[in-house]
Amino acid sequence: MLLVVDVNVVFSALIRRGNCFEIFEANKLFNKFEFIAPEFMTSELDKKIDKIRLETQFSQDELEKMLSFIKKQIVPISASEFIDKLPEALEINSKDAPYLALAIKFSCPIFSGDKELKEQTKVKVLSPRELLDILEEA
Repeated sequence: MLLVVDVNVVFSALIRRGNCFEIFEANKLFNKFEFIAPEFMTSELDKKIDKIRLETQFSQDELEKMLSFIKKQIVPISASEFIDKLPEALEINSKDAPYLALAIKFSCPIFSGDKELKEQTKVKVLSPRELLDILEEA
């Protein structure tokens, strides 16, 4: 199943190590999901690495290993591949427009816990709990 990964899911996986992290761990074993994200997400994560390290109390090395583990499962997609869907996505939700545009382009759901994003009806949004349920069915 192809899914667009919202950056907040990655933050949550690193900081809380709860359901979001479990999904990445289980997916490494079962390979149930194919994760994609806008290419800029990688730089967004890199910019906030110090903040994440402070919140988690992980060493730089521990955090880099965890981040690398997650990043290896996410295929970055260049904005040029979904730019044509950006105007439509901006009308729906300006804050998450790149993720919506990517999901519209690839006709796939978004993996996110964002309640506001889940309220829109153009693209299906699957919460961490919903993805765990899918994994448990497998």
